[in-house]
Amino acid sequence: MTSLDRQTRADIGRASNRRGKTAEQAVARWLREHGWPDAQRTVRTGWRVGDRQSRDRGDIDGTPRIAWQVKTSSSDFTDNQVGKVLAAAADQAVASGADYGIAVERRAGKSDPGHWLAWLTAGDLHAIIETARDPDVLAVAEPRLEVPVRLLLCDLAPLLHAAGYGSQP
Repeated sequence: MTSLDRQTRADIGRASNRRGKTAEQAVARWLREHGWPDAQRTVRTGWRVGDRQSRDRGDIDGTPRIAWQVKTSSSDFTDNQVGKVLAAAADQAVASGADYGIAVERRAGKSDPGHWLAWLTAGDLHAIIETARDPDVLAVAEPRLEVPVRLLLCDLAPLLHAAGYGSQP
């Protein structure tokens, strides 16, 4: 490996870190403008030294009961990886004492974080919808329950079967 190869790899690493930091700041800014006035990028990360550890509590602070994980690469959301990303977001939710862990995927060509993809489990989405429908929960605005949700068909079919649709194979 030449020094040019090392320099190029170091530059790639720095660019990736910079892209991640910029995305996290953009999501925090968007959240501040949309109902979480204390949202800010988190600088800490999880660590482990010997038998001591500090678990990662997410990328954004100041959003009570929600842990956010911001990803800038669509390769994190391939069929093989999305489960790992959501498991990490759930672990961050537990570590931060949050109810939900949500992963945000930066979309190429979309500068507005409001148009990036938010990923969460179907169970978490169900719990959020049920809470939003509860007449005892005070809401500033009526929630839009017609918003699109991204699911694979192989994940939707068992949910439909459990709800009494079709017949299980």
